[in-house]
Amino acid sequence: MGLDLLSLGSQGVLTAQRQLNTTGHNISNVNTEGYSRQSVEQQTNDPQFWGGNNYGTGVHAAAVRRNYDKFAVNELNVATSNLSHAAARNDQLGRLDDMMAHSAKKIPENMNEFYGAVKGLTDSPSDMGGRKVVLEKARMVAAGMNDVYGVLQQQSIDTSSQIDATVKRMNDIGQELVDVHKAILKTPAEANDLLDRHDKLIRELSEYTQVSVNAREDGLFNVIIGSGHMLVSGMNSSELTTLPGEPDHQERRLALVEGKSVKAISNRDIRGKLGALFEYRDDTLGQARDELGRMAIGFSQALNDLQGQGFDLNGEVGKNIFTDFNSDRIARSRVAQNGDSAADLKVYIDDLQQLKRGDYQLKFDGTQYTLTAPDGKQSAVTPNGTPPSFNVDGMRIQIDAGLAANERVLIRPARSAAGQMRVTMDDPADIAAQSYVSASSVSKGEGDIRVLQSGGQKEFQVRISPDGSQFAVTDTKGQVLVAPQAYPPGGR
Repeated sequence: MGLDLLSLGSQGVLTAQRQLNTTGHNISNVNTEGYSRQSVEQQTNDPQFWGGNNYGTGVHAAAVRRNYDKFAVNELNVATSNLSHAAARNDQLGRLDDMMAHSAKKIPENMNEFYGAVKGLTDSPSDMGGRKVVLEKARMVAAGMNDVYGVLQQQSIDTSSQIDATVKRMNDIGQELVDVHKAILKTPAEANDLLDRHDKLIRELSEYTQVSVNAREDGLFNVIIGSGHMLVSGMNSSELTTLPGEPDHQERRLALVEGKSVKAISNRDIRGKLGALFEYRDDTLGQARDELGRMAIGFSQALNDLQGQGFDLNGEVGKNIFTDFNSDRIARSRVAQNGDSAADLKVYIDDLQQLKRGDYQLKFDGTQYTLTAPDGKQSAVTPNGTPPSFNVDGMRIQIDAGLAANERVLIRPARSAAGQMRVTMDDPADIAAQSYVSASSVSKGEGDIRVLQSGGQKEFQVRISPDGSQFAVTDTKGQVLVAPQAYPPGGR
Protein backbone atom coordinates (compact mmCIF):
# COMPACT_ATOMS: atom_id res chain seq x y z
CA MET A 1 0.00 0.00 0.00
CA GLY A 2 1.10 3.55 -0.76
CA LEU A 3 -0.13 4.75 2.60
CA ASP A 4 0.42 3.48 6.08
CA LEU A 5 -0.85 4.35 9.51
CA LEU A 6 1.94 6.91 10.03
CA SER A 7 1.02 8.78 6.87
CA LEU A 8 -2.69 8.73 7.70
CA GLY A 9 -1.99 9.98 11.20
CA SER A 10 0.26 12.80 10.06
CA GLN A 11 -2.38 14.05 7.63
CA GLY A 12 -4.99 14.07 10.37
CA VAL A 13 -2.65 15.96 12.71
CA LEU A 14 -1.80 18.54 10.02
CA THR A 15 -5.49 19.08 9.27
CA ALA A 16 -6.25 19.55 12.96
CA GLN A 17 -3.32 21.93 13.23
CA ARG A 18 -4.72 24.08 10.42
CA GLN A 19 -8.07 24.15 12.22
CA LEU A 20 -6.35 25.22 15.44
CA ASN A 21 -4.41 27.91 13.55
CA THR A 22 -7.65 29.27 12.09
CA THR A 23 -9.27 29.23 15.52
CA GLY A 24 -6.31 31.16 16.89
CA HIS A 25 -6.66 33.64 14.04
CA ASN A 26 -10.33 34.10 14.96
CA ILE A 27 -9.47 34.64 18.63
CA SER A 28 -6.75 37.15 17.78
CA ASN A 29 -9.17 39.21 15.66
CA VAL A 30 -12.12 39.09 18.03
CA ASN A 31 -11.93 42.89 18.48
CA THR A 32 -11.00 43.67 14.87
CA GLU A 33 -13.69 45.86 13.30
CA GLY A 34 -15.20 44.28 10.20
CA TYR A 35 -13.61 40.87 10.76
CA SER A 36 -15.65 37.80 9.73
CA ARG A 37 -15.09 34.55 11.60
CA GLN A 38 -13.33 31.90 9.50
CA SER A 39 -13.62 28.14 9.54
CA VAL A 40 -11.70 25.29 7.87
CA GLU A 41 -13.51 23.01 5.47
CA GLN A 42 -11.94 19.53 5.57
CA GLN A 43 -12.43 16.83 2.98
CA THR A 44 -11.38 13.18 2.61
CA ASN A 45 -8.51 12.42 0.29
CA ASP A 46 -9.19 10.58 -2.93
CA PRO A 47 -9.34 6.82 -2.21
CA GLN A 48 -6.76 4.36 -3.54
CA PHE A 49 -7.95 1.29 -5.48
CA TRP A 50 -6.24 -1.94 -4.57
CA GLY A 51 -7.29 -5.57 -4.77
CA GLY A 52 -10.73 -4.77 -6.07
CA ASN A 53 -11.48 -2.25 -3.27
CA ASN A 54 -11.13 1.50 -2.58
CA TYR A 55 -9.08 2.25 0.50
CA GLY A 56 -9.30 5.59 2.28
CA THR A 57 -6.19 7.77 2.19
CA GLY A 58 -6.90 10.21 5.00
CA VAL A 59 -8.09 13.81 5.30
CA HIS A 60 -6.97 17.28 4.21
CA ALA A 61 -7.98 20.92 4.69
CA ALA A 62 -9.83 21.87 1.52
CA ALA A 63 -10.47 25.59 2.12
CA VAL A 64 -10.80 28.36 4.67
CA ARG A 65 -14.18 30.05 4.38
CA ARG A 66 -15.65 33.24 5.89
CA ASN A 67 -18.88 32.95 7.79
CA TYR A 68 -20.59 35.36 5.41
CA ASP A 69 -24.28 35.91 4.58
CA LYS A 70 -24.72 38.10 1.51
CA PHE A 71 -28.39 38.80 2.23
CA ALA A 72 -27.66 39.84 5.82
CA VAL A 73 -24.79 42.08 4.73
CA ASN A 74 -26.94 43.80 2.10
CA GLU A 75 -29.69 44.38 4.64
CA LEU A 76 -27.13 45.76 7.08
CA ASN A 77 -25.88 48.21 4.47
CA VAL A 78 -29.42 49.42 3.72
CA ALA A 79 -30.15 49.78 7.44
CA THR A 80 -26.85 51.62 7.97
CA SER A 81 -27.72 54.08 5.20
CA ASN A 82 -31.20 54.72 6.61
CA LEU A 83 -29.90 55.06 10.16
CA SER A 84 -27.17 57.47 9.10
CA HIS A 85 -29.72 59.56 7.20
CA ALA A 86 -32.06 59.66 10.19
CA ALA A 87 -29.25 60.41 12.67
CA ALA A 88 -27.93 63.26 10.52
CA ARG A 89 -31.43 64.72 10.16
CA ASN A 90 -31.99 64.47 13.91
CA ASP A 91 -28.70 66.25 14.60
CA GLN A 92 -29.42 68.99 12.04
CA LEU A 93 -32.97 69.63 13.21
CA GLY A 94 -31.80 69.59 16.83
CA ARG A 95 -29.25 72.32 16.10
CA LEU A 96 -31.87 74.34 14.23
CA ASP A 97 -34.33 73.93 17.10
CA ASP A 98 -31.70 75.08 19.62
CA MET A 99 -30.92 78.10 17.49
CA MET A 100 -34.59 79.02 17.23
CA ALA A 101 -35.02 78.57 20.98
CA HIS A 102 -32.16 80.98 21.76
CA SER A 103 -31.43 83.39 18.91
CA ALA A 104 -34.86 83.58 17.28
CA LYS A 105 -36.72 84.23 20.54
CA LYS A 106 -35.28 87.76 20.49
CA ILE A 107 -37.45 88.61 17.49
CA PRO A 108 -40.83 88.55 19.30
CA GLU A 109 -39.20 90.18 22.33
CA ASN A 110 -37.92 93.03 20.18
CA MET A 111 -41.32 93.38 18.51
CA ASN A 112 -43.08 93.59 21.87
CA GLU A 113 -40.65 96.28 22.99
CA PHE A 114 -41.32 98.17 19.76
CA TYR A 115 -45.09 97.99 20.31
CA GLY A 116 -44.57 99.20 23.88
CA ALA A 117 -42.57 102.18 22.65
CA VAL A 118 -45.29 103.03 20.11
CA LYS A 119 -47.92 102.81 22.82
CA GLY A 120 -45.89 105.19 24.95
CA LEU A 121 -45.58 107.61 22.04
CA THR A 122 -49.38 107.81 21.67
CA ASP A 123 -49.56 109.47 25.09
CA SER A 124 -47.22 112.29 24.00
CA PRO A 125 -46.80 112.36 20.19
CA SER A 126 -44.70 115.51 20.30
CA ASP A 127 -42.10 114.08 22.68
CA MET A 128 -38.88 113.79 20.70
CA GLY A 129 -37.41 111.44 23.29
CA GLY A 130 -40.31 109.01 22.82
CA ARG A 131 -39.87 109.18 19.06
CA LYS A 132 -36.17 108.32 19.38
CA VAL A 133 -37.08 105.31 21.52
CA VAL A 134 -39.53 104.08 18.86
CA LEU A 135 -36.88 104.40 16.17
CA GLU A 136 -34.28 102.60 18.28
CA LYS A 137 -36.67 99.74 19.01
CA ALA A 138 -37.38 99.51 15.28
CA ARG A 139 -33.64 99.11 14.66
CA MET A 140 -33.55 96.32 17.25
CA VAL A 141 -36.33 94.46 15.38
CA ALA A 142 -34.44 94.76 12.09
CA ALA A 143 -31.14 93.74 13.73
CA GLY A 144 -32.79 90.68 15.27
CA MET A 145 -34.09 89.62 11.87
CA ASN A 146 -30.67 90.17 10.32
CA ASP A 147 -28.92 88.15 13.03
CA VAL A 148 -31.15 85.08 12.70
CA TYR A 149 -30.92 85.25 8.92
CA GLY A 150 -27.13 85.41 9.23
CA VAL A 151 -27.10 82.32 11.45
CA LEU A 152 -29.23 80.40 8.95
CA GLN A 153 -27.03 81.58 6.09
CA GLN A 154 -23.91 80.46 7.94
CA GLN A 155 -25.46 77.06 8.59
CA SER A 156 -26.07 76.73 4.86
CA ILE A 157 -22.39 77.56 4.18
CA ASP A 158 -21.23 75.09 6.86
CA THR A 159 -23.46 72.38 5.41
CA SER A 160 -21.95 72.92 1.97
CA SER A 161 -18.50 72.48 3.53
CA GLN A 162 -19.64 69.21 5.11
CA ILE A 163 -20.92 68.09 1.71
CA ASP A 164 -17.51 68.75 0.15
CA ALA A 165 -15.74 66.83 2.95
CA THR A 166 -18.14 63.89 2.62
CA VAL A 167 -17.68 63.75 -1.15
CA LYS A 168 -13.90 63.73 -0.69
CA ARG A 169 -14.09 60.80 1.72
CA MET A 170 -16.39 58.89 -0.66
CA ASN A 171 -13.82 59.35 -3.44
CA ASP A 172 -11.09 58.07 -1.12
CA ILE A 173 -13.20 54.99 -0.35
CA GLY A 174 -13.69 54.38 -4.06
CA GLN A 175 -9.95 54.42 -4.64
CA GLU A 176 -9.33 52.16 -1.63
CA LEU A 177 -11.85 49.67 -3.05
CA VAL A 178 -9.92 49.63 -6.32
CA ASP A 179 -6.70 48.91 -4.36
CA VAL A 180 -8.44 46.00 -2.62
CA HIS A 181 -9.60 44.66 -5.99
CA LYS A 182 -6.03 44.75 -7.29
CA ALA A 183 -4.83 42.82 -4.24
CA ILE A 184 -7.60 40.26 -4.67
CA LEU A 185 -6.50 39.55 -8.24
CA LYS A 186 -2.98 38.82 -6.98
CA THR A 187 -4.20 36.31 -4.41
CA PRO A 188 -4.35 32.73 -5.77
CA ALA A 189 -6.96 31.52 -3.26
CA GLU A 190 -9.98 33.17 -1.69
CA ALA A 191 -8.80 36.37 0.01
CA ASN A 192 -10.84 36.28 3.20
CA ASP A 193 -9.11 39.15 4.99
CA LEU A 194 -9.18 41.34 1.87
CA LEU A 195 -12.89 40.64 1.45
CA ASP A 196 -13.41 41.68 5.07
CA ARG A 197 -11.63 44.94 4.33
CA HIS A 198 -13.79 45.35 1.22
CA ASP A 199 -16.99 44.86 3.25
CA LYS A 200 -15.78 47.31 5.90
CA LEU A 201 -15.24 49.99 3.25
CA ILE A 202 -18.67 49.30 1.76
CA ARG A 203 -20.24 49.60 5.22
CA GLU A 204 -18.56 52.98 5.73
CA LEU A 205 -19.68 54.08 2.27
CA SER A 206 -23.25 53.08 3.13
CA GLU A 207 -23.18 55.61 5.97
CA TYR A 208 -22.82 58.37 3.38
CA THR A 209 -25.14 57.07 0.68
CA GLN A 210 -27.26 54.16 -0.48
CA VAL A 211 -24.98 51.38 -1.81
CA SER A 212 -25.48 48.26 -3.94
CA VAL A 213 -22.69 45.72 -4.56
CA ASN A 214 -22.76 43.27 -7.50
CA ALA A 215 -20.24 40.44 -7.91
CA ARG A 216 -18.51 40.08 -11.27
CA GLU A 217 -17.35 36.96 -13.09
CA ASP A 218 -13.70 37.91 -12.60
CA GLY A 219 -14.11 37.81 -8.82
CA LEU A 220 -14.25 41.58 -8.41
CA PHE A 221 -17.24 43.83 -7.69
CA ASN A 222 -19.26 46.73 -9.05
CA VAL A 223 -20.20 49.31 -6.43
CA ILE A 224 -23.30 51.38 -7.25
CA ILE A 225 -24.48 54.39 -5.24
CA GLY A 226 -27.82 56.16 -5.16
CA SER A 227 -30.31 55.06 -7.78
CA GLY A 228 -27.82 53.52 -10.23
CA HIS A 229 -24.61 55.55 -10.38
CA MET A 230 -21.45 53.46 -10.80
CA LEU A 231 -18.76 54.52 -8.34
CA VAL A 232 -16.45 51.50 -8.73
CA SER A 233 -16.34 48.98 -11.56
CA GLY A 234 -13.69 46.36 -11.01
CA MET A 235 -10.32 48.08 -11.40
CA ASN A 236 -11.80 51.52 -12.21
CA SER A 237 -13.21 54.18 -9.91
CA SER A 238 -15.29 57.20 -10.91
CA GLU A 239 -14.95 60.51 -9.08
CA LEU A 240 -17.70 62.41 -7.30
CA THR A 241 -17.61 66.19 -7.48
CA THR A 242 -19.83 69.20 -6.93
CA LEU A 243 -20.91 71.65 -9.60
CA PRO A 244 -22.32 75.17 -9.32
CA GLY A 245 -26.08 75.05 -8.92
CA GLU A 246 -28.33 75.84 -11.85
CA PRO A 247 -29.60 78.50 -11.91
CA ASP A 248 -28.53 79.31 -8.31
CA HIS A 249 -24.76 78.81 -8.49
CA GLN A 250 -24.39 79.02 -4.69
CA GLU A 251 -26.33 75.79 -4.13
CA ARG A 252 -23.73 73.36 -5.46
CA ARG A 253 -25.08 70.07 -6.77
CA LEU A 254 -23.60 66.57 -6.94
CA ALA A 255 -22.07 65.10 -10.11
CA LEU A 256 -20.14 62.00 -11.18
CA VAL A 257 -17.03 62.26 -13.36
CA GLU A 258 -16.88 59.28 -15.71
CA GLY A 259 -13.84 59.57 -17.94
CA LYS A 260 -14.14 62.92 -19.71
CA SER A 261 -17.87 63.29 -19.09
CA VAL A 262 -19.60 64.79 -16.05
CA LYS A 263 -23.07 63.54 -15.14
CA ALA A 264 -25.21 65.50 -12.68
CA ILE A 265 -26.85 63.43 -9.94
CA SER A 266 -30.16 64.32 -8.35
CA ASN A 267 -29.61 65.11 -4.69
CA ARG A 268 -32.75 63.17 -3.81
CA ASP A 269 -31.24 59.89 -5.11
CA ILE A 270 -28.47 59.73 -2.53
CA ARG A 271 -29.91 58.98 0.92
CA GLY A 272 -27.49 58.39 3.81
CA LYS A 273 -25.65 61.25 5.49
CA LEU A 274 -24.90 62.98 2.19
CA GLY A 275 -28.57 62.96 1.24
CA ALA A 276 -29.47 64.38 4.66
CA LEU A 277 -26.98 67.22 4.19
CA PHE A 278 -28.50 68.19 0.84
CA GLU A 279 -32.01 67.91 2.29
CA TYR A 280 -31.12 70.14 5.23
CA ARG A 281 -29.44 72.78 3.09
CA ASP A 282 -31.92 72.90 0.22
CA ASP A 283 -35.22 72.19 2.00
CA THR A 284 -35.09 72.73 5.75
CA LEU A 285 -32.94 75.86 5.86
CA GLY A 286 -34.72 77.22 2.78
CA GLN A 287 -38.10 76.82 4.46
CA ALA A 288 -36.83 78.42 7.67
CA ARG A 289 -35.53 81.45 5.74
CA ASP A 290 -38.78 81.67 3.79
CA GLU A 291 -40.86 81.78 6.98
CA LEU A 292 -38.52 84.32 8.55
CA GLY A 293 -38.68 86.38 5.37
CA ARG A 294 -42.48 86.32 5.34
CA MET A 295 -42.42 87.66 8.89
CA ALA A 296 -40.01 90.44 7.94
CA ILE A 297 -42.06 91.44 4.89
CA GLY A 298 -45.37 91.35 6.76
CA PHE A 299 -44.06 93.40 9.69
CA SER A 300 -42.33 95.97 7.46
CA GLN A 301 -45.22 96.40 5.05
CA ALA A 302 -47.77 96.76 7.85
CA LEU A 303 -45.72 99.46 9.61
CA ASN A 304 -44.95 101.27 6.36
CA ASP A 305 -48.64 101.23 5.41
CA LEU A 306 -49.57 102.67 8.80
CA GLN A 307 -46.94 105.38 8.32
CA GLY A 308 -48.56 106.31 5.02
CA GLN A 309 -51.90 106.77 6.78
CA GLY A 310 -50.76 109.53 9.12
CA PHE A 311 -48.85 112.78 9.51
CA ASP A 312 -45.42 113.29 11.02
CA LEU A 313 -44.33 116.01 13.42
CA ASN A 314 -43.97 118.48 10.52
CA GLY A 315 -47.48 117.84 9.20
CA GLU A 316 -46.24 115.79 6.25
CA VAL A 317 -47.50 112.36 5.22
CA GLY A 318 -45.50 109.67 7.01
CA LYS A 319 -42.49 108.07 5.28
CA ASN A 320 -41.43 104.42 5.40
CA ILE A 321 -39.78 103.25 8.60
CA PHE A 322 -38.48 99.97 7.16
CA THR A 323 -37.20 98.74 3.82
CA ASP A 324 -39.67 98.95 0.94
CA PHE A 325 -39.91 95.29 -0.04
CA ASN A 326 -41.55 96.21 -3.35
CA SER A 327 -38.72 98.44 -4.53
CA ASP A 328 -37.30 97.56 -7.94
CA ARG A 329 -33.97 96.51 -6.42
CA ILE A 330 -35.50 93.98 -4.04
CA ALA A 331 -38.08 92.85 -6.61
CA ARG A 332 -35.21 91.96 -8.95
CA SER A 333 -33.25 90.17 -6.18
CA ARG A 334 -36.06 87.62 -5.77
CA VAL A 335 -35.06 85.97 -9.06
CA ALA A 336 -32.14 83.50 -9.24
CA GLN A 337 -30.76 83.04 -12.75
CA ASN A 338 -27.59 81.94 -14.52
CA GLY A 339 -24.76 84.43 -14.69
CA ASP A 340 -24.90 84.59 -18.50
CA SER A 341 -28.67 85.14 -18.60
CA ALA A 342 -29.97 88.29 -20.29
CA ALA A 343 -33.40 87.99 -18.70
CA ASP A 344 -34.67 90.80 -16.47
CA LEU A 345 -37.53 89.91 -14.13
CA LYS A 346 -39.01 91.63 -11.10
CA VAL A 347 -41.26 90.01 -8.50
CA TYR A 348 -43.61 92.29 -6.55
CA ILE A 349 -45.62 91.00 -3.58
CA ASP A 350 -49.23 92.22 -3.54
CA ASP A 351 -50.76 89.74 -1.07
CA LEU A 352 -48.43 88.05 1.39
CA GLN A 353 -51.18 85.72 2.62
CA GLN A 354 -51.40 83.93 -0.74
CA LEU A 355 -47.67 83.40 -1.02
CA LYS A 356 -46.51 79.77 -0.83
CA ARG A 357 -43.34 78.70 0.95
CA GLY A 358 -40.53 77.42 -1.27
CA ASP A 359 -39.13 77.95 -4.77
CA TYR A 360 -41.13 78.78 -7.87
CA GLN A 361 -39.62 77.79 -11.20
CA LEU A 362 -40.36 79.72 -14.38
CA LYS A 363 -39.34 78.13 -17.68
CA PHE A 364 -39.65 79.27 -21.29
CA ASP A 365 -39.63 76.68 -24.09
CA GLY A 366 -39.43 79.25 -26.88
CA THR A 367 -43.16 79.81 -27.22
CA GLN A 368 -44.76 79.28 -23.81
CA TYR A 369 -43.95 80.18 -20.20
CA THR A 370 -44.54 77.46 -17.59
CA LEU A 371 -44.58 78.12 -13.86
CA THR A 372 -43.93 75.30 -11.38
CA ALA A 373 -45.18 76.04 -7.85
CA PRO A 374 -43.38 74.80 -4.70
CA ASP A 375 -45.89 71.94 -4.44
CA GLY A 376 -44.89 70.74 -7.93
CA LYS A 377 -48.05 71.93 -9.68
CA GLN A 378 -47.34 73.24 -13.17
CA SER A 379 -49.38 75.84 -15.05
CA ALA A 380 -48.96 77.69 -18.32
CA VAL A 381 -48.83 81.47 -17.87
CA THR A 382 -49.22 84.24 -20.44
CA PRO A 383 -47.65 87.59 -19.56
CA ASN A 384 -49.55 90.59 -20.91
CA GLY A 385 -49.45 94.37 -20.73
CA THR A 386 -46.54 96.78 -21.06
CA PRO A 387 -44.16 95.67 -19.67
CA PRO A 388 -45.60 92.13 -19.76
CA SER A 389 -46.50 90.63 -16.39
CA PHE A 390 -48.74 88.03 -14.77
CA ASN A 391 -50.15 87.45 -11.29
CA VAL A 392 -49.91 84.26 -9.24
CA ASP A 393 -50.18 83.45 -5.52
CA GLY A 394 -50.22 87.08 -4.45
CA MET A 395 -47.21 87.98 -6.65
CA ARG A 396 -46.94 90.14 -9.74
CA ILE A 397 -44.10 88.88 -11.91
CA GLN A 398 -42.93 91.50 -14.40
CA ILE A 399 -40.80 90.47 -17.38
CA ASP A 400 -38.77 93.45 -18.61
CA ALA A 401 -36.48 91.21 -20.70
CA GLY A 402 -37.72 87.73 -21.59
CA LEU A 403 -36.07 84.38 -21.02
CA ALA A 404 -34.16 82.64 -23.78
CA ALA A 405 -35.54 79.41 -25.23
CA ASN A 406 -35.25 76.51 -22.73
CA GLU A 407 -34.03 78.86 -20.00
CA ARG A 408 -35.37 78.60 -16.48
CA VAL A 409 -35.14 80.81 -13.41
CA LEU A 410 -35.97 80.32 -9.75
CA ILE A 411 -38.28 82.73 -7.94
CA ARG A 412 -37.81 83.03 -4.19
CA PRO A 413 -40.23 85.72 -2.97
CA ALA A 414 -39.22 85.79 0.70
CA ARG A 415 -35.94 83.85 0.94
CA SER A 416 -33.63 86.85 1.57
CA ALA A 417 -36.11 89.30 3.12
CA ALA A 418 -34.95 88.95 6.73
CA GLY A 419 -31.40 89.78 5.66
CA GLN A 420 -32.59 92.78 3.60
CA MET A 421 -34.68 94.34 6.37
CA ARG A 422 -33.37 97.75 7.43
CA VAL A 423 -34.63 100.90 9.19
CA THR A 424 -34.61 103.55 6.45
CA MET A 425 -35.86 106.41 8.64
CA ASP A 426 -33.21 108.60 10.30
CA ASP A 427 -35.19 111.51 11.73
CA PRO A 428 -37.52 110.68 14.67
CA ALA A 429 -39.67 113.65 13.61
CA ASP A 430 -40.70 111.64 10.52
CA ILE A 431 -42.69 109.14 12.61
CA ALA A 432 -46.36 109.59 11.73
CA ALA A 433 -47.96 109.69 15.16
CA GLN A 434 -51.16 111.39 13.99
CA SER A 435 -53.70 109.67 11.73
CA TYR A 436 -55.71 111.34 8.99
CA VAL A 437 -58.81 111.08 11.14
CA SER A 438 -57.21 112.68 14.19
CA ALA A 439 -58.23 112.62 17.80
CA SER A 440 -59.84 116.04 17.32
CA SER A 441 -62.22 114.78 14.64
CA VAL A 442 -65.88 115.09 15.43
CA SER A 443 -68.26 112.38 14.30
CA LYS A 444 -72.00 112.58 14.78
CA GLY A 445 -74.07 109.45 14.31
CA GLU A 446 -72.89 105.88 13.70
CA GLY A 447 -70.97 106.38 10.44
CA ASP A 448 -67.49 104.93 9.97
CA ILE A 449 -65.03 107.08 8.00
CA ARG A 450 -61.66 105.73 6.92
CA VAL A 451 -59.01 107.52 4.85
CA LEU A 452 -57.20 105.03 2.60
CA GLN A 453 -54.87 107.44 0.78
CA SER A 454 -53.53 110.89 1.62
CA GLY A 455 -53.90 114.02 -0.49
CA GLY A 456 -53.28 117.70 -0.24
CA GLN A 457 -56.33 118.37 1.94
CA LYS A 458 -55.45 118.30 5.64
CA GLU A 459 -59.00 118.77 6.99
CA PHE A 460 -62.45 118.12 5.51
CA GLN A 461 -66.05 117.39 6.41
CA VAL A 462 -68.42 114.71 5.16
CA ARG A 463 -72.01 115.90 5.16
CA ILE A 464 -75.10 113.68 4.75
CA SER A 465 -78.35 115.11 3.37
CA PRO A 466 -81.34 115.25 5.78
CA ASP A 467 -83.09 112.38 3.97
CA GLY A 468 -79.91 110.29 3.94
CA SER A 469 -79.91 109.88 0.15
CA GLN A 470 -76.81 111.95 -0.67
CA PHE A 471 -73.47 112.99 0.76
CA ALA A 472 -70.95 115.70 -0.03
CA VAL A 473 -67.42 116.59 1.09
CA THR A 474 -66.50 120.16 2.06
CA ASP A 475 -63.60 121.90 3.67
CA THR A 476 -63.89 123.51 7.10
CA LYS A 477 -65.16 126.73 5.49
CA GLY A 478 -68.01 124.97 3.70
CA GLN A 479 -66.46 125.05 0.24
CA VAL A 480 -67.53 121.96 -1.73
CA LEU A 481 -64.69 119.52 -2.45
CA VAL A 482 -66.79 116.60 -3.70
CA ALA A 483 -70.18 117.37 -5.24
CA PRO A 484 -73.26 115.65 -3.78
CA GLN A 485 -73.42 111.97 -4.69
CA ALA A 486 -75.68 109.03 -3.92
CA TYR A 487 -75.36 107.70 -0.38
CA PRO A 488 -74.10 105.20 0.51
CA PRO A 489 -71.41 105.59 -2.18
CA GLY A 490 -71.60 102.67 -4.56
CA GLY A 491 -72.65 100.30 -1.77
CA ARG A 492 -69.19 100.58 -0.19
